[in-house]
Amino acid sequence: MKTVSKVIACSTALTLGITPNCLASTFTPVNWTISGSGTTNTQQVNLDEYNLSYNLPGTEGFDTKTWTISTVANADGDYAFDWNYTGFHSYFNVTAFLNTFNPNTTLYSAGPSNCCSSPSAGFNESGSFTFSNISAGQTFGFTLGGSHFDSALRLEGNLNLKQIAAPVSVPENNSIVPLITLGLFGAYSTLRKRELQTKLTRV
Repeated sequence: MKTVSKVIACSTALTLGITPNCLASTFTPVNWTISGSGTTNTQQVNLDEYNLSYNLPGTEGFDTKTWTISTVANADGDYAFDWNYTGFHSYFNVTAFLNTFNPNTTLYSAGPSNCCSSPSAGFNESGSFTFSNISAGQTFGFTLGGSHFDSALRLEGNLNLKQIAAPVSVPENNSIVPLITLGLFGAYSTLRKRELQTKLTRV
């Protein structure tokens, strides 16, 4: 009866346009690396969460610098992440950006600005992004960085990535009808088999 109840509950939820637990998405965590100028660091916070940072000291005035954060898909599917990009790119003529690749999407782009309008004097930006239809073995990820032109001599930042279950697409109601029919038919067949087995046992 538990199986039957689950089928009916799932079918009913779909009919009402609700994504039930029976369609819950799962994911396999990926491993991240960061590359670029200066000092870079990769810290695995949890199985599904990473901090990836850069720190570039130098002489007065930085042209745009870019760091690459990448991973390789371990299976076909969608890969979804919550991200938080924080950093300090000094005070004068400051820029900062965060993009994805495969596909190429701009998540954050700001500046040039002066003290003390963000990203000048520091920035803190958050969001979510899903890499869709990724193939196993495919490389994807983020590019980030920025520039400044003053004597503070600092470009530093950190990208926190937390992998989450990719959104589940709920079919339109008219495409749910066959699912409900098949589900209820399967549940009915299971019940009938159990009833027959019980009768045969009693005989």
